[in-house]
Amino acid sequence: MVFQNSMKRALKEGKTVYGPMVSEIRSPGMATFFANAGFDFFFLDTEHSCFDLQTVSDYVMAARASNIPIIVRPPTRESHEALSRPLDIGASGLLIPQVQCKKDVENIVTWTRYAPLGDRGMALERQHTHFDPGVASETMAKLNEEVLIAVQIESRDAIENLDEILSVPGIDVAFVGPSDLSASLGKPGKATDPVVESAIQKVIDVSRKYNIVPGIHLSSIEQIKKWKDRGMRMLGYGTDIKFIQQVCKQAVQDLRALN
Repeated sequence: MVFQNSMKRALKEGKTVYGPMVSEIRSPGMATFFANAGFDFFFLDTEHSCFDLQTVSDYVMAARASNIPIIVRPPTRESHEALSRPLDIGASGLLIPQVQCKKDVENIVTWTRYAPLGDRGMALERQHTHFDPGVASETMAKLNEEVLIAVQIESRDAIENLDEILSVPGIDVAFVGPSDLSASLGKPGKATDPVVESAIQKVIDVSRKYNIVPGIHLSSIEQIKKWKDRGMRMLGYGTDIKFIQQVCKQAVQDLRALN
């Protein structure tokens, strides 16, 4: 039984979706917290975290039980296994980091899409089908339809090669990583610098040209509104670390005020 990706369906309908990122807390219960809060999806980061594939598997099971799409960020774009294994585990999609050129995207499509779109390895009786492979051709087509593939645009090279990158069929989202992008453009920590904002705007403009959804991860509601109004539709907001720190700091501030 192939999952239905509610987030991808919403994007196809022209809607905007919002989701946080998990990069520290290893409890799959976070999936339920985010679902109960009303988020449309969440990211699970394995690029900058200690999470292994068993943790990913537990999170996927919890996400499915809570009916919230989970998008896994693998540790690298350069490995077939790094991309295909989270999908076999049952991730709703991937956020693939550090995409630089057209060849990167061609590899990504080959490794993450079943034929005829790509050449993803066949292992249909696994978690991504609830261990029910069905009719192979139908299952492959359904998984190609439901899995969301987002390429992360976060470098000067990616901006310069953007037309070639987004011209490759099989990509759903061009997702800006503003921290890495600002550093690559010589403006580390300055995501609101005009040079950085011009590059982000280019991602929106070129995405429209190829009918690809533009997205970005931000940490302030003000910036979320700004880029949503400019055309971003897949919006990452906050992380487990920031949410917990914000609540804890506010709690301590309120408690100290009682003295």
